[in-house]
Amino acid sequence: MKLRLLASTPSVETLIATAMLTTTSGAAPSSLYHRLIVNPAKVVEIVGRLEVQHGSIIEHNRLNWLLEAREEEVLKILLDNRFFTFTRFGSNQWLVSANLRAVVEYAAEGGEFCDLLLESIKDKFPSVYAYGRRGQ
Repeated sequence: MKLRLLASTPSVETLIATAMLTTTSGAAPSSLYHRLIVNPAKVVEIVGRLEVQHGSIIEHNRLNWLLEAREEEVLKILLDNRFFTFTRFGSNQWLVSANLRAVVEYAAEGGEFCDLLLESIKDKFPSVYAYGRRGQ
């Protein structure tokens, strides 16, 4: 099985930090976002405190991967988590789409696909990656 992240919503960790702050701040979400986008250190600090009581703070994004896997492996993933979508490209090639909430929730399942998912977000979303690793 091979997995490669192709694309994602821009500034995902900034969006997550914005969502987190909207629960404790009276500021407008757009104002919070604009302040955070120019302060990456603050984003890392906020997202580093991530504790999901209500998963919506990490679901307003979209990630797309190219997956090389057998049909049986894809079926297992689909049965384990209904929030991944798959589009067949070829006999063993799939376009996979999900949000970070699905990734983090799937992290608890363990296994090869879980490891590949987490590895695929490690560099681009390090704070969410660290959070996902805590669930294992």
